[in-house]
Amino acid sequence: MGEIKSEDKMFQASMEGVKNIEKVYKENWNKLFKKDQELKEKGELVGRFIQESYADGFAVYTIKTIKGKKALIQVVTGIGDDWRIPYWGDKALIDLKYAVQNIERRDTLNKLFEGG
Repeated sequence: MGEIKSEDKMFQASMEGVKNIEKVYKENWNKLFKKDQELKEKGELVGRFIQESYADGFAVYTIKTIKGKKALIQVVTGIGDDWRIPYWGDKALIDLKYAVQNIERRDTLNKLFEGG
């Protein structure tokens, strides 16, 4: 009864892999959020991220450059589902106003839920 069958070892190994990848995703998400907060404090937009609802979660993009009234965004990967918005793909040029509103909405919600 105390003997581990080969299938159980495989399941155990796959669960360890899941835990490891979840750890990596969490670390990457924390790095992204920390960088975003640092840029917010500096009043900078380039490097901050936007979130767009998709499927059962969000697609996350960082602002790479700003050109006039447009922002070049690029998808962020390595943080979980890594969704991409079909009409944006990996990179897209979007209205800067939309990006700013997206970030302001996220900042407001973060402040509300953090209680400060």
